[in-house]
Amino acid sequence: MALLAASLCLLTGIGGAAAQEGQAVSAKHQFVQGLSLRGTLGSSKVQVDLRTKEEFEDGIEGGYFLFGQSHTILLAGEIEGDELFLEESVNGKDVSGQWNGKMTGDTITGEWQSVDGMTHKPFSLRIVLLATPKKASERTARVGQHK
Repeated sequence: MALLAASLCLLTGIGGAAAQEGQAVSAKHQFVQGLSLRGTLGSSKVQVDLRTKEEFEDGIEGGYFLFGQSHTILLAGEIEGDELFLEESVNGKDVSGQWNGKMTGDTITGEWQSVDGMTHKPFSLRIVLLATPKKASERTARVGQHK
């Protein structure tokens, strides 16, 4: 399996040997990993950090920042097959944009769109790091209840 697909299977708790062996979902909670990706959003350089939500079936969450800016924008969404769907929020409550992408190898490419649909930018992200697992309390404090 390609690096990105395998990493995202670990990240979301789907696929892999544990699922193939029919082990309980609770066992998957022991192997949660974060994922860092770098690339471009339009002409800007960006880093995206993703991890599973507290409950795997609730999808993924994280954030991103543009290099040269210190503000992190929150992300939350789902992975279905090789498709990635994320909503972003600048303030933690209101949706400010959407990310729709496709995984190929260790890369996710797609399009970012503003919430009003007026602005579109291509993005291309590549895995740079499988992050150290975070404790649930650290993840909750960092992202809060953003969906």
